[in-house]
Amino acid sequence: MAEYAESELKRITNLVGYYPYSKTTLMLYNSITDLRQSNVGLNPNRYQTGGDALFLKNKIEIAFEESQVVYKKQITYRLSQQLINDMMYGGSLKEVLQSSYLLRLPEWFVDGVSAYIAEGWSVEMDGYMRDMMEKTKGKKAETVFLRNQKLSGQSVWNYITERYGYTAIQNILNLTRITRDIEIGISSSLNVPYRKFMRDWNTHYLQINTQPTAELISLTKDSQLTRTNRRGLRYSETVFSPDGTKLAYAVNDLGRYKIVVQTVATGKKNTIKHGGYKTPDQKVNYNLPVLAWRDNNTVSVVEEKKGQLVLTGLKLNAPISLVPAFLSKNKPNVTNLSQFSAVNSMHYSEDVKQLVLSAVKKGQTDLFIYRNSKLPEQLTNDIFDEQHPVFLKGSNTIAFASNRWLDSLGTAPAVFNSTVDNYDIFLYNPDKKGYRFKQLTSTISNETQPVAVTNGLLFLSEESGIRSLHRYDFTAGLVGKVSNYLQNIERFDFEQNTGSLVLTASERSRQGIYLVKAFAGTAIETPFKTVRQETLEFRSRQPIIRESLKRNPPIDTTTHKAKTEKLIDVQNYQFDTSEKAPEKTTVIIKNNTAVNNGQNPAEQLQITGPYKYDLRFAIDNVGTGFYIDPLMGFGLTGQVNMSDLFEDHRIRGGAFTTTDFRTTDFYGEYLNLKKRYDLRITYRRQTIFEPLETNYFRYSRHEFKPTVSYPLTHSISIKALPQFISTRRTVVTSLAEADSVSDFFAFGGELVFDNSIVTGINMSEGTRMKIGLMTYKSTSNKQENFGKIYADLRHYQKLHKQIILANRISYGAFVGNAPKNYLLGGMDNWIFSGGGDPVTSEFTAPDVFFMEYALPLRGFSYNQRNGPKHLLYNAELRIPIVQYLFRSPVYSGFFNNLQLIGFFDAGTAYAGTNPFNRNNNYNTQVIGGGGNPFEATVINYRNPFLYGYGFGIRTTLLGVYGKLDVAWNEEDYQKGGPFFHLTMGYDF
Repeated sequence: MAEYAESELKRITNLVGYYPYSKTTLMLYNSITDLRQSNVGLNPNRYQTGGDALFLKNKIEIAFEESQVVYKKQITYRLSQQLINDMMYGGSLKEVLQSSYLLRLPEWFVDGVSAYIAEGWSVEMDGYMRDMMEKTKGKKAETVFLRNQKLSGQSVWNYITERYGYTAIQNILNLTRITRDIEIGISSSLNVPYRKFMRDWNTHYLQINTQPTAELISLTKDSQLTRTNRRGLRYSETVFSPDGTKLAYAVNDLGRYKIVVQTVATGKKNTIKHGGYKTPDQKVNYNLPVLAWRDNNTVSVVEEKKGQLVLTGLKLNAPISLVPAFLSKNKPNVTNLSQFSAVNSMHYSEDVKQLVLSAVKKGQTDLFIYRNSKLPEQLTNDIFDEQHPVFLKGSNTIAFASNRWLDSLGTAPAVFNSTVDNYDIFLYNPDKKGYRFKQLTSTISNETQPVAVTNGLLFLSEESGIRSLHRYDFTAGLVGKVSNYLQNIERFDFEQNTGSLVLTASERSRQGIYLVKAFAGTAIETPFKTVRQETLEFRSRQPIIRESLKRNPPIDTTTHKAKTEKLIDVQNYQFDTSEKAPEKTTVIIKNNTAVNNGQNPAEQLQITGPYKYDLRFAIDNVGTGFYIDPLMGFGLTGQVNMSDLFEDHRIRGGAFTTTDFRTTDFYGEYLNLKKRYDLRITYRRQTIFEPLETNYFRYSRHEFKPTVSYPLTHSISIKALPQFISTRRTVVTSLAEADSVSDFFAFGGELVFDNSIVTGINMSEGTRMKIGLMTYKSTSNKQENFGKIYADLRHYQKLHKQIILANRISYGAFVGNAPKNYLLGGMDNWIFSGGGDPVTSEFTAPDVFFMEYALPLRGFSYNQRNGPKHLLYNAELRIPIVQYLFRSPVYSGFFNNLQLIGFFDAGTAYAGTNPFNRNNNYNTQVIGGGGNPFEATVINYRNPFLYGYGFGIRTTLLGVYGKLDVAWNEEDYQKGGPFFHLTMGYDF
């Protein structure tokens, strides 16, 4: 694999004309399950208030998914993606800082060129453009990009290569890097105005996909079993029951899946299983669950449990039980499949005594069979991929798809480079002695997914350029095409008794399940091939034609090696301007023996190791900006994050200082994320300088805070929060007055729930909640002891498309001998706030450092109400106006992140048991006293709640997310406003 990655990196760098500044590190995992346990890329502080300069590490994570072919494509794709990102955003420190502010590339640009480098003119991309051209008729080019930016971008780069040559790729990329504008990069490199270029691209695909209407048939909504797939759900594992009366399939929503069984005759659906978690920020394993019918009432399911694969039998007619599964006597039959890192497909024999699987073991995709034993028997053991095994009708013979080119009983040499993207259909007879394999098809296209029928097979073939159904007849030995759908078929099943065909396909990049009843399956005589297929087949014959026309002098075999011209694999090719000698490599194994394949010693690839992991730290990013703290005032901020290679260990440091450098806040922390529990150790030093009355006061705090977090489920975790805090109050202008020191030991815990997903800048869906309890014990004076109870609940509800209704409820209460105060009113990071300082000369250091601001309450200034308890409600209707109104991609970060909002805030700070208590400070007014012999207490019964409402705008400018709100307020039934709030930051 290292040889392949090295050769691909060399090819990619030659193609794009850029070499990375540092080495590229590949982090390989046996499965997606292992990859999902990685800490790389997990960032709890995903949003920074100020500018953020990201130092790109040339670090790539790749998981082995289902086959060697997919693995190779992923390696090339991720290498290309990393190299392009490094080219555009990396480099020197100056380039990093400039790119972080000035360059915002659309998704189709980077992902599209990466996909083209990895797959070229692929069947998926060609099918997507054919389908979109059929629907849009070339009149809505923006819709093409909107539905699938990756495939759209791949088609753009394919058009550039076909029209202008592959050298145009590096010209466009380098010019875009210099000018930081893709339109200038494309128009200047190709000498074509950008808009004309896009029209030409659209016209090109419209012309090559204009076919006679009689040739191809588009799938209709009449045969669609599922609704229009606007949520991007993934459908898989469509399989009929043995009697053909039921259909099972899996529905996957970003990792959260359900298994549905539908009655074919009535269309009644029944969900028999839920599983997984919705994780859009992680790699999702869409290969699970794997389904197979054991009998007409039992569905076998391969799924993941606690990081291990298990095979479970689900009974359809099982009685409903209120007893938990682990206490029930009728537990489903579970088989441990922990010896496999992945299972791709499985199938039962007709007598249900055998189960054949295509599974991954030790990095190879081979066939395994379960007979009467609980241990599987391995049928194949080679580097080639064996997929989609099925038993033939009334036989133990197994049909499967494989990319093997060694047709023998012996194991093939484990050479990663020997695998190719060219699958054919094979038979394996386990009862036959000696040679057990038989190859049924042999084309330059892919033939996959065989399904057994009487005296034959149905399978998918790309021979016409469209992934269509073909039939192999055992009696006649003939292969014929039996479907002519316009869309590529992704997966299918066929029930011969009822003539029902079920398939999954994507229509305008929206996947759906289609049921075709009374499918004839007769051969289609009219020959048809796409322009892509004809072009690639023509190019595959070119080497032979060129060789036959040459008149070369005889070659002296004693001094020259014979050169052979090979056919180009039309499923996996690249363009070259001139012939290049094949790159040979030298691999140095642990015993230091070298295998030299004939390459020049100066060019040999030397691979050494393995080596013991060395814990080294490198800078991830540097954040700078300014912040307006309601207590400390305006100041500058800086933050540096460091981590090791796997990001299991992280070090962070940050500082805040006002312009006079008297008020400061420094912190440093270490995180250990290697185990299931997370350990965080934080030290913080804070100093606040306050001129009060005729004196100057300095309040300082030293805090040491270890935190242990343990996940109970995917969404729920608990935290232990011990702390030691030392506070000091110093009267700077009075040397005679001693410092006041208060030290506290704190203990507490927190329960956190979070199933929210990020859908955009300051846009989320789902629920977040935390509930905590803290108690603070003074080391010297019990009268200073206090505690705190707090809760924060947020829910983000999608209303329509990108429109989100965000709601938040927060509550807090200080209790104990010396309760502190909550200050209600204003907004966090409020520019030009002009609020008054709540600190007085009577405040102790704990009073200053433990009081908290309850924010936001728009329409009011800071400290509008205060008390040891608070209750606050916030609601925002967030409308990303440009994304909502315009269907075409928006390249400007300012307009793409532009949001219009309407908001409503309501809150109170109070003392006592409830907000309507008569002893609250806003109800009580003391008149007289202080030398006056008369003193009176006046109690007014006023509305304890403050209300704020209005509208606002949010967007990103030069890396800073800014918010402008216009608010009106209401206090004790008196209205006021408008008030303007200019702030920075995210969420509320």
